[in-house]
Amino acid sequence: MGALRTGIAIEGSGLGVAELIGRARVAEELDLDSVWLIQLPNMRDSASVLAAMAAVTDRIQLGAGILPIYTRPPVVMAQTAATIDEVSDGRFALGLGMGHRLTAEWSLGVPLGPALPAMREYLQIVTSLLHTGEVYRDGTYYKGNARYASPRRPLVPTYLGALGPRMAELAGEVADGLLLWMCTVDYVRDVAIPHLRKGLERAGRSLDDFPVVVFTPGAVSDDPATDTESLRQYLSTYARVPNYRAMYEASGYAHALTDGGIGDDLLRAVGVIGSADQVTGRIAEFAAAGATEVVLAPMASAHDDRDRWRRTARAVREAASG
Repeated sequence: MGALRTGIAIEGSGLGVAELIGRARVAEELDLDSVWLIQLPNMRDSASVLAAMAAVTDRIQLGAGILPIYTRPPVVMAQTAATIDEVSDGRFALGLGMGHRLTAEWSLGVPLGPALPAMREYLQIVTSLLHTGEVYRDGTYYKGNARYASPRRPLVPTYLGALGPRMAELAGEVADGLLLWMCTVDYVRDVAIPHLRKGLERAGRSLDDFPVVVFTPGAVSDDPATDTESLRQYLSTYARVPNYRAMYEASGYAHALTDGGIGDDLLRAVGVIGSADQVTGRIAEFAAAGATEVVLAPMASAHDDRDRWRRTARAVREAASG
């Protein structure tokens, strides 16, 4: 594998577009490899903001992390990805995930099929159009018959966001990379990587040079106690979602999921709040577990304050050189 890549993820809650764009420029100034936008169901469209970021940056990779598949038909998703990639002069990475059934069906009125077969069909349409410029596929859950006539780069990567082992296998079979969010180091090493390898082997591919991108929440903090409790509240909303609960149970933390919250040991395993050395240390642990790129999502005070955000991003960059 090559040298470890490092990036920063931005969650846009409470931040204006100008601040989001400014942080992308800071990430590039700090020589990070990538900046990713987190898409939440009740927030602005991250694809539009990524296109704006492309106009004010020159080198840094821009990633959608992640776009739920229910937000766009697969042909439109591929068109969106190809457009941002062209605007950014070949710097875009598309992260896709199932999202949550409640949001898709209740909020948007979009029915979701069974996760694995539906995602397989969706990915096949998106990757075919991005890689070859055309697609002709009539599936059970998704159809795509189109040609892309605008200029395009045939290597726009599509990463699959996976919370479970079977989805990690699917990433190895169909996607261009695996994206993991808010998991533990043990889960990456003992669950995600072995199942990814199974999928790669079925597709006749190798783990060598296959991107494994791990997102982890954290902060370089002057007040670890307060920031830790802030992160606990944030993560507790995820711990109530069945797929996340299953992932934490598979990591050996079923005992830490009580009363709708998360215990201290799980909190420490999922996020990192503390000194710059603690942040770089956690990134190194993920790299040793099999990550080829570690992307830190600044939380708590590092989310709210630009200076603390910058200090956190600098620690992330130091992890790559250390």
